[in-house]
Amino acid sequence: MRITNKIFNDLAIYMVLLGIGIGLAFPFFCLALGVPSQVALTPTFFLSCIVAGILLSFLNITLARKTVGSRIGLVSGKMKQIEGLLKDKRDGISEDGCESEDCMITVDSEDELGECARSFNSLVMTLSEVLELNSEIQRFSEMLTSHLEIDALSREALNQLILNTGAVGGALLIEKSGELALKAAVSIREPELLEENRRLLSMMNSHDRQVIRLPADVIMDAVIADFRPQELIVEPITYKNSLLGVLILANNEPFGDQVVSKLDFFNRELSLAFRNAITHEQMRLFAAVDTLTGLYNRRFGVRRVNEEFGRAIRYNMPLSLLMFDIDHFKTVNDTYGHMTGDKVLASVARVASSSIREGDVLLRYGGEEFLCALPGASLSDATMIGERIRNMVMDSHLDFAEQVIRVTVSIGAVDYPRDYISSSDQMISLADEAMYAAKNAGRNRVVAG
Repeated sequence: MRITNKIFNDLAIYMVLLGIGIGLAFPFFCLALGVPSQVALTPTFFLSCIVAGILLSFLNITLARKTVGSRIGLVSGKMKQIEGLLKDKRDGISEDGCESEDCMITVDSEDELGECARSFNSLVMTLSEVLELNSEIQRFSEMLTSHLEIDALSREALNQLILNTGAVGGALLIEKSGELALKAAVSIREPELLEENRRLLSMMNSHDRQVIRLPADVIMDAVIADFRPQELIVEPITYKNSLLGVLILANNEPFGDQVVSKLDFFNRELSLAFRNAITHEQMRLFAAVDTLTGLYNRRFGVRRVNEEFGRAIRYNMPLSLLMFDIDHFKTVNDTYGHMTGDKVLASVARVASSSIREGDVLLRYGGEEFLCALPGASLSDATMIGERIRNMVMDSHLDFAEQVIRVTVSIGAVDYPRDYISSSDQMISLADEAMYAAKNAGRNRVVAG
């Protein structure tokens, strides 16, 4: 039962009352031991016993404060220290955890106080782990939000995950059109084989995490690292039940339950970041691509041509342009309709795309006109590629009802360097003039400007 709002004051009151009670009872105890009543029952003896009981009570209180009170004070001080640490972390002042002996209480007894100290230390360790995990997640999240490009995001995310989980190696693959595409790998030999791994492909349906412990004499199919892993974590990256990718972490010893639990937090951050990066890539592609032909649109495509022209100037490399359009395209529209005309445009775009080299830049310049930049190509190279495009378009056809639609293209070619060419716009204008020269010469031909 509480008397005051301070426990040691209550204890002092109870101890004094106990001392007085013992002082009153002690003379009668002395009678039982044979002390004469003339001595034991005198007021002086009663008073002496009461005073002795009160003094003993104060001595007990003092000892209690020295032993129990000091321990409680120590716990209180440590709690205030932890409180200050939490406030500093909340305010961003400190990044330090609390794993050192300065934050712990020495366990020097096997009683309730010792158990209290052990519980406090366990609480501090757990709190420290939580704070460290929160810091790792925050740093991981900040890193993810600083990248919108999927390739850079994958590389940085994999490096951070390897660091935070203690893994020795790993890989990140992204789902694309029902297949897995490798985006980043660390300490994995022949990582491109992961794209065809049966076990990984099966995760595209199951979406289940797999923790695989490997015997010393087993090497997992297509997961051949620069070290012999003892354990693999194959972690699906999902967003609203849709698979975005697969994370692989490999270690030469078991990861432990704590690492597996960490992945739940990291996965949530990673899945959201990947979703944002994929959306960004789709929006960027949508803004750069002509929806009818699938080629670069004029705005983005001309920017790429400007970049290639700047590169040709810096490195003194040749650059050629091809400008071409579909002969008599107005007749196609008037005869078969604009929907069929759109199909012809898309067909010519596909044929031209298959005729050029990897690294060439093909765009829909406007209407039925197309422009192609050929880095490193001389005028003779450009003429040869133009002839290939012309022949392949001429040999292709489009079925319409019971009719076969065939078209041809007129192509103008121009190259750099030339003394009088100082800009990509000038090159485009010269290629346009060469294309009209091809039309005036009878169409379905390549003319070098």
